[in-house]
Amino acid sequence: MDEPCLGASAVLPNERRVLLNRLCALATVGLASGSATLAACGGGGGGGGGAGGIAALVAAPAPGASPPPAPAPAPAPAPSPATTPAPAPAPEPEPAPAPAPAAPALGAHDLAFNLDGVSSPSLSISAIDTQASGSTLLVCVGRGLLAASLPTDNAGNSFVPLGMPHTYTLWPSSGTALYGCVQAHGRAGHVLTAEKPKVTDETTLSVVEIINGGAVRDVQWREVLSGQSLTSASVTTTGPALLVAWWWGDAGVDLDKTAVPGDGFTVIDSVLASGALVQCAVASRQVDAAGTYNVTWTSTPPQGAQLWLAAVQAA
Repeated sequence: MDEPCLGASAVLPNERRVLLNRLCALATVGLASGSATLAACGGGGGGGGGAGGIAALVAAPAPGASPPPAPAPAPAPAPSPATTPAPAPAPEPEPAPAPAPAAPALGAHDLAFNLDGVSSPSLSISAIDTQASGSTLLVCVGRGLLAASLPTDNAGNSFVPLGMPHTYTLWPSSGTALYGCVQAHGRAGHVLTAEKPKVTDETTLSVVEIINGGAVRDVQWREVLSGQSLTSASVTTTGPALLVAWWWGDAGVDLDKTAVPGDGFTVIDSVLASGALVQCAVASRQVDAAGTYNVTWTSTPPQGAQLWLAAVQAA
């Protein structure tokens, strides 16, 4: 009975060795293939019997293998292009300054006279050609018998007195007056006329056109008696102007007369002969700047005079 027992105990260790050898072979194969790792290879004389002494295989990556790469991060969104601000609108250009008005200048002019005793209901200048528009007309009249009679013309203009008529100290019934029309209508063959309330009266008529006129800026009158300086009253301008001066001498009928202006004035018309007439000299001066102006006359024979001075500027 003892031998079977011994035989059985001898067989059991052999089976265990065979099984252990197989497990070790499997482990070797796994190591060679890199597909498994032996976590434990138990055995031993007093360990638990059967399959309970064999450690399980655990799957693991092959030694030295790199882990799979992490996915690349999504590219950052491209920044939106910077918005270029719209340029500021260009400032409105400054309006061009209005052109300066043309300076007043001497235009057409004439003088006519009747001796005392010449019978005519009126006195007219010879026809002149005046600007169609934009001119100022000045009309100065000397009479043996002063009358407040406005001049007329053939262009439909209306004239107004520039100041009061004035009598001579030496000839109280005689005198002078000045009239004007700004922005007058002009024409070719322009004729201006002074009525003669007494048809045989001595009368002198002076007409002056100021081109580019439009404003009679100042008018002054002064009478100077013989023996005093024949200096006019002063006029004041605010810019370029044409100055027109009249000398009406008070000497008697004898002898021819002279009348010469200073201060940059030039005679443009005159009647200075002896005889029963109203003697007159007309002068002008163009000035380029604002200022105060007058004129001094020199005359022969010694005498006094009525002195008119007018300043005409552009409108």
